[in-house]
Amino acid sequence: MHCPYCQKPVLEASVQCADCGLELGKLDGVLGIPPVIAAGLTDPAQVLEGKASRQVKRALQKFAMRFPQVRVAVVIKTAPVVVPLRTWAWWLFNRGHFSAALDQGFMNRDVLLVLDPARHQAALTIGYGLEPFVGTRDLAGALAAGETALQAGDWAGACEQILVALDQALAVIVGRMPRTYGVPLPLLLDSGPVGPASSGPGVAGATW
Repeated sequence: MHCPYCQKPVLEASVQCADCGLELGKLDGVLGIPPVIAAGLTDPAQVLEGKASRQVKRALQKFAMRFPQVRVAVVIKTAPVVVPLRTWAWWLFNRGHFSAALDQGFMNRDVLLVLDPARHQAALTIGYGLEPFVGTRDLAGALAAGETALQAGDWAGACEQILVALDQALAVIVGRMPRTYGVPLPLLLDSGPVGPASSGPGVAGATW
């Protein structure tokens, strides 16, 4: 995994980044009480009108139909400027009560997409259960797909394009698994990707 602040490699068992000293507990003192988030769309910034909101919800439904093993939350909110957006997204993933208590380590296949309309930026955070399979290039590629819409202030379009790109990346990853891991494809479709357990800082793994 990589540190969600300085992006340097971090050992899975580490509770603190050896390069920059980032620690989940320290962020609590800086960022305060986190908002509670849930699967689906949350728009505290209130930037989506009815049609745009329905567009994002349809994109989420399509993603869920393709990958029912993965829970996705989309949060559109102006984040604190004291940390990079990817750092805030990682903190929110771990502190926003999104993941169930049982979904720790390799059982966590949650995805959080955060859009900050003030910065015109987006960030993705995934659980440890996806991290062995979904790399930083996959996350960066998905975010890049929504970059033009983000800069234009098309928040719904950005969400949809990022989710479509992430869907396509996951489809490629799942398609490689029978050859790479020797796991029959029907088993993958029934159970979803399963990776090794991790005791790293919080339940979230990769952030981009």
